[in-house]
Amino acid sequence: MPQIATSTVVGGPVGEVWALLRDFAAIGDRHPALPPAEIEGGPADRVGCVRAFPLAGGHRETLAGLDDQCRTIAFTFGDNAAGLRVRSYNSTMTARPVTLSDQTYVEWSSRFGCDEADEDKMITQIRDGVLAPGLRALEQRFESARP
Repeated sequence: MPQIATSTVVGGPVGEVWALLRDFAAIGDRHPALPPAEIEGGPADRVGCVRAFPLAGGHRETLAGLDDQCRTIAFTFGDNAAGLRVRSYNSTMTARPVTLSDQTYVEWSSRFGCDEADEDKMITQIRDGVLAPGLRALEQRFESARP
């Protein structure tokens, strides 16, 4: 089962960065490759709620975990969704303080199953098309907010 981990240091305090990351509905506002999402079955912080992307063919992701103390959010989506030939897709984002500089270390990881013939392509597509651009956009968002 492939696993990808990407990380960065964001130029904002962990409380501000976490407030943005924990908002399950807001990913379309902060990720350049994703359209706006609508929440079904909850408020956006209820484990089990679904964020649907009507402008992305109805792609749906389920909030699998939200831990404010550990600053971790996890979600999953169905097999072969979002144009990816994957199964049992699980993704987690964690924010940790960089205390000496009042910045935030953010890690975004994904784990999934796929056919062996698709593994390299799916790793590259997820890392370079989803995780890395999302983290770069987060860096830019907080870079522009710094004095």
